[in-house]
Amino acid sequence: MQDVPKPRAAHTEGGHAAEPVIARHALRSTWAAATAWALVFGGSAAASAITYAGTYPTPADRLAIASTTGHDTGFAVLLGPVSDIGTVGGYTVYKNFVFLTTIGAIWALLAATRLLRGEEDAGRRQLLLSGRTTPARSTAATLAGLAAAIGIVFAGTALIMLLASRDPRLGLTKGGTLLYALSLVIVPAVFAAIGALTSQLAATRRGAAGMGFGAFAVLFILRMLGDSGSHMHWLLWLTPFGWAELPRPFTRNELLPLLPAAAVAIALSAATIALSARRDTGSGMLASRDTAPPRMLGLRSPTGLAARLEFPALAGWCVGACTAAFALGTLAKVVTGTSPQSFANALDKFARQGDMVDRYLGVAFLFVAALIALIPAGQLAAMAEEETSGRLAHVIAGPVKRTSVIAGRLALTCVTITAAGLLSGVAAWLGAAARGTHVALVPMVTAGLNLVPTGLLVLGIGACALALAPRIAGLTVYILVIGSWLANILGSLQPATHWVTTVSIFHYMASAPAESPHASTIVITTALAAAFCSLALVLCTRRDMQLS
Repeated sequence: MQDVPKPRAAHTEGGHAAEPVIARHALRSTWAAATAWALVFGGSAAASAITYAGTYPTPADRLAIASTTGHDTGFAVLLGPVSDIGTVGGYTVYKNFVFLTTIGAIWALLAATRLLRGEEDAGRRQLLLSGRTTPARSTAATLAGLAAAIGIVFAGTALIMLLASRDPRLGLTKGGTLLYALSLVIVPAVFAAIGALTSQLAATRRGAAGMGFGAFAVLFILRMLGDSGSHMHWLLWLTPFGWAELPRPFTRNELLPLLPAAAVAIALSAATIALSARRDTGSGMLASRDTAPPRMLGLRSPTGLAARLEFPALAGWCVGACTAAFALGTLAKVVTGTSPQSFANALDKFARQGDMVDRYLGVAFLFVAALIALIPAGQLAAMAEEETSGRLAHVIAGPVKRTSVIAGRLALTCVTITAAGLLSGVAAWLGAAARGTHVALVPMVTAGLNLVPTGLLVLGIGACALALAPRIAGLTVYILVIGSWLANILGSLQPATHWVTTVSIFHYMASAPAESPHASTIVITTALAAAFCSLALVLCTRRDMQLS
């Protein structure tokens, strides 16, 4: 009897391994967003460190803020590690902990479910598996590409912080800086693995994202409970948010919490690969009912279907904006305490009207404005993907106009931006009120709505980019928003470069609630947004669809 030859490794027709191609595709799908988040992570951390060193230049100033905030359990529950706030590094960790870990977790979770379950829902994964590869190997390659994207976040954050650490006022060590960058990517790494696992369990991307957000809520609450007192501190070892907090970069530099983080991420990835080989393509490991009443919600129009499919992603952005606004609102109490005059001088560079609390909140809403302005990036990228993948062609082959499909998606994004602005104002008010800072609800809601026109303007500009070059529409939004945010922050802090702020879209937004929003500015900005969206619709009808 002749020996049966062993099957060869999976290769494409050109003789090249399929798995590296799959990994590169996953990286190409996420590198732009990863680069943007690297700039956000590194820029926010560096700005916090530099601002703290300038605002609290003496040991006495830092001792004062540490004595008022460093032992506040309420702050620890809401914002994470506060015990080392008397140092530049400790303050940097504290200031950015909730904001950066939250948006990092949401981005990684949605990216993982999109690359795995989303590709399966669209039918592209089935085509891929018809070639010479296996579900396990293709899943492992996709996870490798996603891991490379998270590596970009780490490298970018570390590079920006290393450049900032050259300032002798900061006193940040290279080891502490690298550990800080590593602690920030712990949460995205674990939630990418969680999203990958839920993509094997659920039968749809919506179900996978829902499971992931449920895990997010549980793990975030565990972190809050762990920071509620020393007797509950052990709970921090049960959540990725705790693993990101426990290293205490710049002060204690503990490496042990990295071990459970790495072990869980690897274990979840291994379970994902194993489950992908055991289930049928297009189905989930969790059994669903053979029969179910029809759910017709959203199936009567392309816009309704988009709202139904994109709801988890849009809700995630709103939750992230509200979380950031709530966290920043809780910090308002700090500025009512023993803040030195230099802190007031720093706020004066952004807004000269109103009391110190209102001026601080005006600056805080600038951070939320950047987050809300990034909402169009994901939607425009999804619209571009629908076009380049050919799915849009199937839709407009019926009695549906191309302009109505695009207009519906733009309208859906407009509604999300408005909701995020409104809810952010309410969340910031709740955060301030929770810490005993008395601010009126109406001005805070107005401040939240003041962010909406700028977000709509970004949507309009991005829509024009979609009409001209669909593949770079999402990247255009990231460059516009992050570049404008950095120009506004850095230009305002340095008088010599103040002119740079004039190129920022945020420069023309009132610093509410310190300043009352200008009706003329709101009208002009909204009109420009509408004009850009209308122009995008016209441009889309004058070119052929681009297919990949």
